[in-house]
Amino acid sequence: MGGLTVNVKQGWLRGTREKSSVGGSYISFNGIPFAAPPVGNLRFADPRPPLPWTGVRDASKEGPKCIQFDLITSTIVGEEDCLYLNVATTSLQGSRPVMVWIHGGAFIFGDGSSAMYSPDYLMKTDIVFVSIQYRLGVLGFLQLDHEVMPGNAGLKDQVAALKWVKENISQFGGDSNNITIFGESAGSASVHYHLVSPLSKGLFHKAIMQSGVILNPWVITPPTVETAHRLAALLGKETTDVHEIVEHLRTIPALQLIQAELQVPTPEDKIRFLFPFRPSIDDKSEQPFLPKNAKELAVKGIDVPVIIGYNSHEGLFFLMGLVDETLETVDKNFEVVVTENLIAENPSKISEVASEIRNFYFKDKSVTRETLDDYVQCYGDLYFVNGVLKTVEYQQKKPKTPTYLYKFTRENPQSMSKLLFKVPLKGAAHADELPYLFHTKLYADLFKFEPNSIEQKLSDAMVKMWTDFAKTGNPTPQTDNDLIPVKWSPVTRTSKNYLEIGDELSARANPDEEVSQLFNRISDIVKSQ
Repeated sequence: MGGLTVNVKQGWLRGTREKSSVGGSYISFNGIPFAAPPVGNLRFADPRPPLPWTGVRDASKEGPKCIQFDLITSTIVGEEDCLYLNVATTSLQGSRPVMVWIHGGAFIFGDGSSAMYSPDYLMKTDIVFVSIQYRLGVLGFLQLDHEVMPGNAGLKDQVAALKWVKENISQFGGDSNNITIFGESAGSASVHYHLVSPLSKGLFHKAIMQSGVILNPWVITPPTVETAHRLAALLGKETTDVHEIVEHLRTIPALQLIQAELQVPTPEDKIRFLFPFRPSIDDKSEQPFLPKNAKELAVKGIDVPVIIGYNSHEGLFFLMGLVDETLETVDKNFEVVVTENLIAENPSKISEVASEIRNFYFKDKSVTRETLDDYVQCYGDLYFVNGVLKTVEYQQKKPKTPTYLYKFTRENPQSMSKLLFKVPLKGAAHADELPYLFHTKLYADLFKFEPNSIEQKLSDAMVKMWTDFAKTGNPTPQTDNDLIPVKWSPVTRTSKNYLEIGDELSARANPDEEVSQLFNRISDIVKSQ
């Protein structure tokens, strides 16, 4: 065949040479099917193996994104047939470390395309890069707590993609025995799920989690079937018969399913940023992805090297589309802030927990536009920081493998939250680290780094640490005075060592200790009689 062709298990693929935004080029293979199209009778089902093809399949174009509501345009975009992945490599020869990217988007939106996540910077470091898609929202996470529809189809899609990578990546110059999975937000929580799921064992060797773990309250939903019943009723089927619901929902056009999904959240859900279709315990499945409660699995610890971290102002995300009515509701009824995971063991303690949280963040002030900084810290800690620090504490008790903690604090005036969502406050918001790792084609003009600027140096340092970790399991195997002047030490039993990634890199210990203490107090309140 010659040229840019590879032979994978399903047939031949022809790739293209891609010009990099930072000079040079790399080879890309796009729109590769890693599972059969999840349509018709396969809607809601576990992913099936991809179908083989004859001849040479053109792999120059990316596959469609999975059907979803686009937050920026407020339209429904994408297709139901969306289980495709992309591979970028510098050469088809050799055996190089592999990095598999899992995109974020609260399990309801987002995609792995080069519009958002072009691997130009990563390709300078001689790794093989893979980005994957997975079913979202109702199509990926509807569940009836029954074997007919046990849930987590979207996470099983990710497992199917990881299996495909393990089987085929050597054809692209990748080392199938050195695979790192990494992701941000829901992608990061997905990475954590793979670290504890029996279905993902042995499919990767290292992991990077950016702002998302399975202990975050938005990441898992209790296995209630009422949500599915509500959806079916909205779409004209009032029944609790599992088989009837599944059959009916398979006849509804995907577009209508997504439109109905938008009507399911309650006003409280909206204030809590809880979307109805998320990962859940799927112990009724023939092959459960999540056989037990997430906390039980998290406590056992992680047995591969990990990088894990969060941004200093994660809660800026919650200002997107914020209206005064929401602030009023929170001020009058602060219990709405208390997430289920905090009081699951003893819901009667909700008012005590609410006053502990309110006192810590707001003291005796009201929740108004004047206290937005406190609102940002409150929501950021509840939804992101607490879960990340708890996960690290579990690792400290079982330091079988190194855990590298970071806190990203660099405030870039050109950040995604400032430009797209017009967020008015200072700080490093949720997802603000992404443009340092990826070339974002969609907003290429916004994220141009000037040579020798702080942004450019920070980007070079992060790319080097992330890829050195993928290569060796250590993000700073060497330090050098110019780019990476400090050694990033893993956490120990007695100290949460971490790297602050700000205007410069600095090695520190025990970030946000008072936040950890707050959540320990909450835990004591809930356990008390």
